[in-house]
Amino acid sequence: MTPGRVFLAVALLGSAAVVIYGLFVDRSGGTIILTVVGLAILGITFAIIAVRLAAASVRAGQEGRGGRAVGSAFLGGLFALAASGSLGGAMILGLLARPI
Repeated sequence: MTPGRVFLAVALLGSAAVVIYGLFVDRSGGTIILTVVGLAILGITFAIIAVRLAAASVRAGQEGRGGRAVGSAFLGGLFALAASGSLGGAMILGLLARPI
C-alpha cells in the first residue's frame, strides 16, 4: 500500500469517526462545529479519491482494460456524489452554527 493510500484511508476513517461522534455521541454545545469540520474533511477526502479513480479509469482505458475502466469510473462517480453531499452538508450546518 502506498503512502498516499494510507493517508487517504486514515483521513477517511478519522473524519467519518468525527462525524459519527458529532452526530450521535456528543451532546455538548460544540456538536455542530465538530460535525462541520468532520464533514468538510470527509468531503475533501472523497473528492481526492474520486479524482484518483478518474485517473485510474483513464489509464485502464488506454491500456485496453474496458471492464476495469468502467468499474473505476462508476466508483469514482459515487465518490464524487458523496463528496458533494458531504461538502453541501458541511456548508448547511456551518450556516446553521453561525450566530445571527
